Amino acid sequence: MDKELREEMEKHDMKLNEEIEGFIRKRVEQLEKGEILKKINEILFLIPETKSNSAEMVREDRDNY
Repeated sequence: MDKELREEMEKHDMKLNEEIEGFIRKRVEQLEKGEILKKINEILFLIPETKSNSAEMVREDRDNY
């Protein structure tokens, strides 16, 4: 790390190890969220689409009783 950057960090009372750890934690969180979204999309792809809307489904269900 160059001297200028180190001085700027000191000026703002930044700790390099804390900044790196925070960055890595956020990045890991982003990657985990991305994996979860990918799994959700895979599951949604397997679910067949319905041809009717929710109002029609509720009406049909109600009429069956």
